[in-house]
Amino acid sequence: MKIAVWGSGSIYEAAIRACLRHGIEITEADDCDVLLLANYTRMLKAPDRALPRVGPLCFHPSVLPKHRGRDAVYWTVKMGDPTCGVSWFWIDAGIDTGDVAATVEVARPDVRPRELYEETLVPLGEMLLDSLLGQFKRGVFSRFPQDERFATYEPPRERPAAATTER
Repeated sequence: MKIAVWGSGSIYEAAIRACLRHGIEITEADDCDVLLLANYTRMLKAPDRALPRVGPLCFHPSVLPKHRGRDAVYWTVKMGDPTCGVSWFWIDAGIDTGDVAATVEVARPDVRPRELYEETLVPLGEMLLDSLLGQFKRGVFSRFPQDERFATYEPPRERPAAATTER
């Protein structure tokens, strides 16, 4: 089993740790079985989706198909969702629409989005990835279609305009 990991931040670091715990070789994308996308925020183009032998697997900080889109954690808190969770899903040509490999849902603590992500969702994502990597080593690559009846797409949140200073 060879895995390439693209991304940044704490979930990227968690993905690397999980691979190392499982003794999985981390390699370049052109020689991998699975391409893990951990905090990878761009659309993956078709040539890159075709690189891994099994497929590209992406972390998403919601229970898909709910809160598809860029700011899932923000919308989870803003909409007052009583639960939160994470998904690892197989990338397709859509936006967060691919088959789910695994997901987990828990009660949402009453914290700000950043704390929710770092203190709850990243550890859940790492735990779930540990389980998936164990399956991958046995040749099991789960794929469950998302139920489109429950799909929601949230827009990118509005960012405050950059302050300008006049002289």
